[in-house]
Amino acid sequence: MIPMEDVLREIIKAERDAEERIERAKEEAKAIIRKAREEARKIEEETLKKAEEEAQKLIESKKKEGEEEAKRIMSEGEAEISEILSKARDSEKFEKAVSECLKIIRGI
Repeated sequence: MIPMEDVLREIIKAERDAEERIERAKEEAKAIIRKAREEARKIEEETLKKAEEEAQKLIESKKKEGEEEAKRIMSEGEAEISEILSKARDSEKFEKAVSECLKIIRGI
């Protein structure tokens, strides 16, 4: 028969071993959580960086389109003004032509 003192020592040892395993498991869990948070933060930063780069490219593209459209409109407007001035020089209704030109420019 095993002495009671040995049984108690074995129980105490088993409890300590269990506590040590629990502590190691807690530390491992903390490390896993810490690593997951770091990876999530890294993914978030990369995603934001890519989104900002794409947004900047889109802004530049739309800006260029807008500038091209503005040039086209200006060119068309200048052509219309030239045509009106040409007609005005050929007629006695210069004042009316200028007035019409101003209306076109002002969008009235």
